[in-house]
Amino acid sequence: MGNTGSTGSSNPPRPPFDGRGHGLPPPYYHRYPPWPPSAAAPPPVPVPAQVERHRAVAVHAGVNVKGDTLRLVPDDDGRCLLLAFSFDADAPGSITVYFFAQEDDDHVLKATKENVLQPVKITFKEGQGQEFKQPSGTGINVSMFEESELTKVGEDGVFPVAFKVEVGISSNQESEREQDAEDSKSLVKFAVFVKKEKAEYGVRVVQQIMWVNGTRYVLQEIYGIRNTTDKNVPEDDFGKECVVCLSEPRDTTVLPCRHMCLCRECAQLLRFQTNKCPICRQPVERLLEIEVDSNMLHQGDQ
Repeated sequence: MGNTGSTGSSNPPRPPFDGRGHGLPPPYYHRYPPWPPSAAAPPPVPVPAQVERHRAVAVHAGVNVKGDTLRLVPDDDGRCLLLAFSFDADAPGSITVYFFAQEDDDHVLKATKENVLQPVKITFKEGQGQEFKQPSGTGINVSMFEESELTKVGEDGVFPVAFKVEVGISSNQESEREQDAEDSKSLVKFAVFVKKEKAEYGVRVVQQIMWVNGTRYVLQEIYGIRNTTDKNVPEDDFGKECVVCLSEPRDTTVLPCRHMCLCRECAQLLRFQTNKCPICRQPVERLLEIEVDSNMLHQGDQ
């Protein structure tokens, strides 16, 4: 009796199972084929950002420069511009304005065009709601410089304008210069000019440095941190809560965009799901959890 053999042609493939044709309820699952051995591997999943934890430390220079009042006003001759702003001071001190300012290797502030524009220093007394304006004749004639020199930071870290506010120096210490660096406090703001309508210029701060007890701090604003600590914000205000769960308080900041918008639990989960900030959609490099004491934040911009 002969063996039953193949006819030489393979049997046609069995069609995939379709649950709909058999009266089965959904869901229907699709089985994806395996990754072809010869195909290029899929791109790797980005390494999730780590969550760093830091405790905020209260640092106050004794002066509050009101950022929304920072402006350039025309001099009496109409050709030069003078720096002006409002501020509060807890002690007497001085304000020094530098045009085309640069920090040297020892972090000492200097003017790089002293032959054209000398720094000008003005003293002030303790008090709230004070007004500062450069003396007439000490401003900058913007027509003498290229627009790029005024609106951009130079290659060697030269800022078009900077001003330094020193506080906590009494009149006797100012004259005798007996106060050492360990007791000094100062705030330095570096800025660029901003071209406005009708060929006018404004001013915008791009970097801030604070010196307290001989220690140098680089200041960066964290967006949303005040909502978490301001007692004037109602308890049911969504500005206090994580933008993901809408229930836990915000305590984690996305870097480098500096949006404090997450709670610690959502930050731990979100870093495995996306590398975009929930607020601005910029790429996330780091996550910073900050423990903030509501009593230590000073009201107003620094």
